[in-house]
Amino acid sequence: VTLELGGKSPMIIFDDANIETAVNTARAGLFLNQGQVCTASSRIFVHESIHDKFVAAMVQNAQGINVGGYDEKDIDQGPQVDKIQFLKVLGYIEKGIEEGATLRLGGHRHGNKGYFIEPTIFTDVKDDMVIAKEEIF
Repeated sequence: VTLELGGKSPMIIFDDANIETAVNTARAGLFLNQGQVCTASSRIFVHESIHDKFVAAMVQNAQGINVGGYDEKDIDQGPQVDKIQFLKVLGYIEKGIEEGATLRLGGHRHGNKGYFIEPTIFTDVKDDMVIAKEEIF
């Protein structure tokens, strides 16, 4: 089944989902290639009955993402493609905070050189917020 849910590559997690499987699938869908994929699952809709459990598990899982250059050992997430994309992503993070989304994880530059951004998770995102409507990559 294919559903059109307004773009931004949404993922839907139902109440009967296995949380561990859902988190691992969401991690791959969102953080693969630093989210620089047109099909990145940048919006995740979670059934309210498992929402809090899923968010807690997702945050814990994402805290384990190792950020750095791919020439380093055991790296899960590399840099943004260039300075333009790096600044664009940081701008969207700031916009999400300004518009009232809850920053649950990350949201900052990782390290002090290169175009690395911490794995970032927002909750309480409303449909009219920029981060819900605009394609980040």
